[in-house]
Amino acid sequence: MLLQRARTTVTALSLVTIVALVAGCGGGGGGDSAGVSPQVVSGVAATGSPLVGQVTLRDSSSVRKDKATVIANDGTFAIDVSDMTAPFLLKASGSADGIDRTLYSFADKPGTANINPLSSVAVANAAGVDDPATVFDKPDAATLDKIKSGMPGSVNTLKSKLKVLLDGFSVGNADPVKDPFTADHTGLDGMFDNVKIVIAKGTLTITNATTGAVIFSARVSDIASGRFTDRDDDVPKAGPRPAAPTNVKAVGGDAQVTISWDPVANATSYDLFYTSKPDIAKEEDEDDDDKDAKRVKNVTSPFVLKDLVAATTYSFIVRAINNGRRGPASAPVSATTSATTPAPTIPAAPTGVSAVGGTKQATLSWTAVTGASSYNLYWSTTTGVTTANGMKISGVSSPAVQTGLSDSTTYFYILTAVNSAGESAASVQVAASTLPANAPPPSVPAAPTGVSATGGANQATVSWSAVTGATSYNVYWSTTSGVTTATGARIAGVSSPFVHTGLGASTAYFYVVTAVNSTGESVVSAEVTASTNAAAIDGAALYTSNCSGCHGPLATSSKRGASATAISDAIASNRGGMGSISLTPAQIAAIAVALQ
Repeated sequence: MLLQRARTTVTALSLVTIVALVAGCGGGGGGDSAGVSPQVVSGVAATGSPLVGQVTLRDSSSVRKDKATVIANDGTFAIDVSDMTAPFLLKASGSADGIDRTLYSFADKPGTANINPLSSVAVANAAGVDDPATVFDKPDAATLDKIKSGMPGSVNTLKSKLKVLLDGFSVGNADPVKDPFTADHTGLDGMFDNVKIVIAKGTLTITNATTGAVIFSARVSDIASGRFTDRDDDVPKAGPRPAAPTNVKAVGGDAQVTISWDPVANATSYDLFYTSKPDIAKEEDEDDDDKDAKRVKNVTSPFVLKDLVAATTYSFIVRAINNGRRGPASAPVSATTSATTPAPTIPAAPTGVSAVGGTKQATLSWTAVTGASSYNLYWSTTTGVTTANGMKISGVSSPAVQTGLSDSTTYFYILTAVNSAGESAASVQVAASTLPANAPPPSVPAAPTGVSATGGANQATVSWSAVTGATSYNVYWSTTSGVTTATGARIAGVSSPFVHTGLGASTAYFYVVTAVNSTGESVVSAEVTASTNAAAIDGAALYTSNCSGCHGPLATSSKRGASATAISDAIASNRGGMGSISLTPAQIAAIAVALQ
């Protein structure tokens, strides 16, 4: 499970400049002096699964200033710090997999500051304390300076003491605070899935999430003296690496190259690397990439790489991924684009657009559009935003943090992609609500009540009463009793009544339900159970196997129209030797239905 240094899911300072607002018709947005921030602290808050909740950032000015934002569904967050004083402390409050979490991190300047169990440990260790909460709750200049100077050493000590564990997921060189990473259960995030990291009474304990075996323990303020297990079997590891792709081919075209390769056994995805320099490094190690090469993630064969320079030779390698691990690179191949470049076409509308609110800000994220050179953002405080009536912010990049917004206000957004050929159609509209002024974060909702489950034909219907403050619900299920958020299969974002389909016949299913909001996930409801109906009896098939030899095919049977009573009587009286047939009343009834 691999943490890639080239990942670009969250990149600090990806915002370009504060750009001018060009007012469209309508959608005035009140008195906001909104713009896009050039200075943000961004990252991912995760513990294996993304944290559901909020991030609060606290600056180091003489009169402390706090800002907060809701964590996006993928765990990402970004906070405008253009009017704040570095360094910054961060606190993420919420839940993951039904467990309440409070995690901490630190940023010495605008940039990346991931929030995870290891960042919490590093902050406390750098401060020389046993509980990171004490640092965030009562920061002082001396402590902040101590953390700033001590964080690199604390991170390196953690990497050294946990080297065997980190190497098992191919992230031995990764910085858990500053390196980009994705909450996708691979790499460092995959390691968090496989261990439990707990700080209690000043002691850090890391255990195997499956076996409960203690892997590492230490005083938080003295990680260097901690003890790592000497039992290899106690340490979880990622799965085996896939092989290098073979038969890789590249064919040039008009401003594009088509790359193809043979499938690699058990590979779940592929990464493509390319450069216009004469050679591309054929890296073997998982963490190594040609630093001059560009990376395209999650490609499939054949893959068409577009928007290339005319009459230019490009070199390529492909790497397979499985179990979150990258295999060695393929043999390099090269191809040359055609001498002329076709006229560009208008890019497609952006997809994957999301918006989350914060303290006088909203953060917009989206998936990159092929062929786009920039993006325009249109916004309003009323729904139905268009490029004609929305306020326009030109030249933004993802994630874009819009600042200067009003408290407790809902803002609506659309996005367009731009290149030299023109501007795309608008994306779907998204909305985000800013946080109330000086309001504490909402509390985790209560567990759902009134939960019931009713079985049906290959399905079960689960219902529950609405929970105050909940924005969505998760259902966890199993075919064995005692369902928890850890043992059950999760179906996220459902509403009552929820119909669970595709189930086996004559099977009991067990369910619990949780309520979710921006702060976290509730404890589970009382468990309920429902059994699906028995499988339907195929009367036509039973007739063919038991009766057609004497009475002919079903369609022309001499017994067409016979009732279940008549068939039962014939069997009971052994008419025509039928007494040797062994059928249940339900099967006889099904045959009778088929004969009608």
